[in-house]
This record gives sequence, structure tokens and C-alpha cells, in this order.
Amino acid sequence: MILALSSCTMTEKKNPAAPMLRIAKKARESGNTEAAISFYKKALEYDEDSHEALLGLAEVYIDMKLLDAASAHIKKAEGKKGYNSNKANYLRGKIYLLAGNNQKAEKEFLKSDSLDAMNALGAVYDSREEHRRAQELYKQVISRNPSYIDAYNNMGLSLMLCGNYKDAIFYLENACSLPAANAAYRSNLAVAYGLAGDVEKAKTIYAQDFDGNDLEEKIAYLEDIIAAKESSD
Repeated sequence: MILALSSCTMTEKKNPAAPMLRIAKKARESGNTEAAISFYKKALEYDEDSHEALLGLAEVYIDMKLLDAASAHIKKAEGKKGYNSNKANYLRGKIYLLAGNNQKAEKEFLKSDSLDAMNALGAVYDSREEHRRAQELYKQVISRNPSYIDAYNNMGLSLMLCGNYKDAIFYLENACSLPAANAAYRSNLAVAYGLAGDVEKAKTIYAQDFDGNDLEEKIAYLEDIIAAKESSD
């Protein structure tokens, strides 16, 4: 243990930006965009050529829908030592996707072999009702990383769009079993159960995260979805 700690300290002495990058990443993952931006900028003070900090800032700005700022930071990262083109292409794709240009988003995602890009490309195909094509991508992501929660979630949603509620529940249950699962994932699972005809199970799932008026609104929303489905059948 002492040797491991010593090694970590030596690494951080050689690269003082490393702990700033680590803290910034955790801050972004927890939704604290202000702290993430602050620590990524701190990392750049130690290493102005840090492609990780520049792409990290681009990612935070995408979360905030500040697309011009995100694009500018991706541009700054180009040509830096260790530049991660896979991540940059994925982030450009996200920018195009948020801007409503699915065609350009698809081109950028296809340039990257990252799991994030594959998962996002699946969402593009689902938006075009190319569900089988999307589902093949989600399966590939899951096979490469069985803990990739958004691939399970997207797979479940894609199957729901096809009316395959039984298999949708399987994938959404898997998503909800992972540590990163939250109310949004569980709400998707509740909808799947509702559409499959098990409204009581859906209510039980909603009740894990909502109560009072919020729970009533969720159940009313589900009933609207079920009514719309029945009227279209």
C-alpha cells in the first residue's frame, strides 16, 4: 500500500495537472458544472497544452448547451500531444446532435470507435426509426462493457418503440440494477411495465422515487401513454 501511494505521489509531482483533471471529472459526473470548469481551468494553469482539460471543458460546455464554447475548446485541443481524436469526434457529434443536425452527427460518430460514439449513433438511428440497426450497436456496446448503463437504457427504449415490451423490461431491469441508476432510468422501466400491462408494478417502481403529487403526476402521465397506445392499436 505504501508503495502504491508513493507511486501515485510521484506521478502527480511529474504532472501536477493530473489531480485537477481527476477532481474535475468527478465534479462533472456529479453534475457540479461550476466546480468541473474551475478544476479543468486549474489543470490548464499547470499545463496549458493539456488536451484532456480542453476536451473536458468542451464536454462540460456541451452539458450546459454552450455549443460554441464547446466547439472552440475542441478546436484548441487539436494538435496537442496525446490528442484524443476518438473523444473529439464523439463530442463534435454531440454538438451536431444538440444542434439538430443528425446527418453531421452521424458522420462524426462514425469517425470514432469509442463506446460513447457507438451508443450515440444508436440514438441517431432510433430517431430515424432504424431500430434494428440501433439495437445492434447497443448490443455491441454492452458486450464490450457490461456496465455501460446508457446502452441498456437505450436498448430498452428502442425495444419499446418496436412494441417489444418484454425484452425492453429485461434491458431496463439491467440498467436499474447498476450503481449509476437513478429516477430517470427507473421511470423508463415503470413505463415499460405499464405498456406491458402491469400498471401496479409500474406504480411500485415510481414510488421508489416519488410520492404525493409527484407520484400522481407520474401515474397520470403513464395512463396517458397507455391510452395513446391503445387508441393507435
